[in-house]
Amino acid sequence: MISLVLDTDIGDDVDDAFALAFAARHPRIRLCAVTTVLGDTRWRAALTLRLLDELGVDDIPVAAGEPDAGIEGIPLSGDVVLPQGRDDPRCDPRSAIDLMADVIATAPEPVWLATIGPATNAAVLLAERPEALGRLAGIVMMGGRDDPANPREHNFGVDPAAAAVVCNGGRRVRVGDYLVTSQAQLRREDLARVRRAPGIGASLGLMLETYLDRRNRDWTSMYDPAALTLALGEAFLRLDPTPRRAEVVAGQVRFEPASGESALRLAASIDAAAFRHELLDVIGRGE
Repeated sequence: MISLVLDTDIGDDVDDAFALAFAARHPRIRLCAVTTVLGDTRWRAALTLRLLDELGVDDIPVAAGEPDAGIEGIPLSGDVVLPQGRDDPRCDPRSAIDLMADVIATAPEPVWLATIGPATNAAVLLAERPEALGRLAGIVMMGGRDDPANPREHNFGVDPAAAAVVCNGGRRVRVGDYLVTSQAQLRREDLARVRRAPGIGASLGLMLETYLDRRNRDWTSMYDPAALTLALGEAFLRLDPTPRRAEVVAGQVRFEPASGESALRLAASIDAAAFRHELLDVIGRGE
């Protein structure tokens, strides 16, 4: 069993909602807190609380990060479950950074931090509450694109400086980059099974179908839940043993070879079929 704090930009690409359900229902994950990042973070927190209700979970604190009115999301999925602009009075009064730090400091065991959106909150945590680093079991990130010819990727591209800070933070960091996690996919044909998931199925199915319709395609990648599995080991994603370091070049994060014992490792491959079965099995627990 691992303890996990999840930092998410839930509500845009539908994979964040699947990552939340995966973390809440996985038998080896104790989800300790959720924080939100990017744009209307209060709405993202309210959406998280709504989905946690449907997952039958009412004891996980959810805190909003600093809002950014200048950020526009990619095609939305969460608005079909909770209209944009809504708030939830149950949102934790602490800042996202304070909630992260408090949970990490008081947990009975080291905690994994998972960033599945821009790394802004995590970078502020490491800068303002550096003592948290020593209490972490490790950091899992979804982001980056290990392609020198085209390194652009949404999560790391929104706040590349923050992504580099967290990647090079000096603790065990495992990154599921775009090229690997994009191979993990759900298809329109999976909708029937998704909808059968107890409690959460109707919302996940509606969000998935809406996202596919808005993107005008019959599949979408499950980047975020795939990256989350790196906190549990390498059953689905395998890590490249080569030490790496993140550098910001021309506004994009690039991964360079590192000397010594760098803590940063990138996913190199994935068993996409096995992961798809795992994802559907976990979110459907109890069906």
